Order: sequence, then structure tokens, then C-alpha cells
Amino acid sequence: MTMASTYLPSWLHLPNMAGLRRIYNHPVTLGTAILAYVGLSTAWFLIKDYYSYYVVLPADTRGTLSRRPSVYFWSGSVRLVRAIRGLDGTDARPIRRFAEESTDAIYKRSFLQPGGLKERRPPRPELLMQGIPHRQIPQVLDKNLSEALEERYRTLAKQYQQLSIGPSRIEPNALALFYTSPAPPATVHPDIAAEPTSPMIEFAHIHHSDNSQHIVLAPLDAAVAIEKGWAVRFPLAGGGGVAGQEGRVMVYAPRDDTEIDVVGMLAERGVQWVMSDAV
Repeated sequence: MTMASTYLPSWLHLPNMAGLRRIYNHPVTLGTAILAYVGLSTAWFLIKDYYSYYVVLPADTRGTLSRRPSVYFWSGSVRLVRAIRGLDGTDARPIRRFAEESTDAIYKRSFLQPGGLKERRPPRPELLMQGIPHRQIPQVLDKNLSEALEERYRTLAKQYQQLSIGPSRIEPNALALFYTSPAPPATVHPDIAAEPTSPMIEFAHIHHSDNSQHIVLAPLDAAVAIEKGWAVRFPLAGGGGVAGQEGRVMVYAPRDDTEIDVVGMLAERGVQWVMSDAV
């Protein structure tokens, strides 16, 4: 009886015991070893990525944008590159390098007082994944802290005339701050110019799944927040476009009332950055 596999190309045939012995005894070249390592590493990465996104992360907390196949594919590519390079978002040197090399004077600005941001008590939270959606582990879901953090957003919306507050347009179950961009011919902030044409610019939001925040800060302020342990760089930061601002970070969830003051202050520095006049 003829086996079905005989109709397949030889390279698709399953090896028999003799074939397995030949593979075992055959010397392996360096190139073959590298390809095998890359293949196995990629397969393991994809399995972990699938598990993290579709098993661990509840559907109602996955980012709205990351649900799109094209965005998830792009994010997955970023995650793979970052995993291979060992990047975890805690290195602020690329941001500082950008600020130093930029010819635009606005990127030399800082809204944090010198020495005004103390070191965050370790440890840093772990990240569910290196791409989007961007979430921390463990989750910090204390009701009082959640309400206090949201109250900071409401206070900012009342304090600044051009700010408004409401449900996020980017993330499910998130409370966002929106900035109304000035109409032309007013000069436009470069980080606002990267946003969609809508005058309502979402530059900060609180994830109700873990109480972390995504905030667009001045690059130099983002670098300090990362170095002091309060934030991690957004995976797509520096890539341009809607979510690629150099200073986009995830600020870790507050663990007590003292940390509420700090993360609330960082949100206000984001307000000051986005509302600052272009030069």
C-alpha cells in the first residue's frame, strides 16, 4: 500500500528511525544551529505572546487599537525585536540622546523641578508584554487609590480651560484627559501634530484594569521618570505617528497616598508639556 506521504515533496516526509539516527550522528553547522535557535526562540516567544494576550489578559482590558490585526501584527513585531535585543523600556538613554540631538528647542524643555522627583520604592512592576496593550503586573486595584487618582484628573480638567475629561477613545475601561488643540493658524505643538486631525487630543489616560497611566511627557521629563523608577517607556515611543511620541510612557500604579501625589504630579507635567507653546 502506498503511503500518502510519498506524494509529498521529500523534504516534507517524516523521518523514520534510521533517518533520526542520521540526523543525530550528523555534524551540525553553525548556521544550522543559529537558524534552529532563532526558530525555536521565535516559536516560544509567539506561544508566550499568545498566552499573555488571549489567555491571561481579559478581553475587556485589551487595547482598542491592539484589537486590529494590523496593529497587533505591528506590535508583535516590535515585541519580538525588543525581546531579542533585551529591551524592557527602563533605559532612558535613547530619549536623552534624542533630546540632545534634536534641533527643535521645544525638546530641550523640562517641567520637572531639578531634584523634584525622588526615587520610587522598588521593585518595579513587571510588564504583561513588551508591546501593546501595555499593562503592568501585579495589578493595583485599591478602590480608594483609584478614586483618588481619578480625582486628580478631574481637578486638572477644572484647572485648565482647554482640558476635558471622559472615557478614553483608545483604551477600553479607561478615563482620559483630552486637550483641545488651538485652531490654525496658531502654532501647533509637535507632539500634537502627530495626532489625528480631530481637535480633541487624548494625551493621558488611567487604565482601570491596573491603575497605571499612559502619559505623554516632555522627553527630558520622561527620561527622569524612567530613571527614578516611576515609569517605563511606551513600546512604540520614538516611532512617530499617533502613539510614537518620544516622551510617551506608562506611569506605574500608585501603591499608597504618597505615590498618588507623585503620579498625579506627573500627569500635570504632561498637561504643561502638551499645552506649552511651540517655538
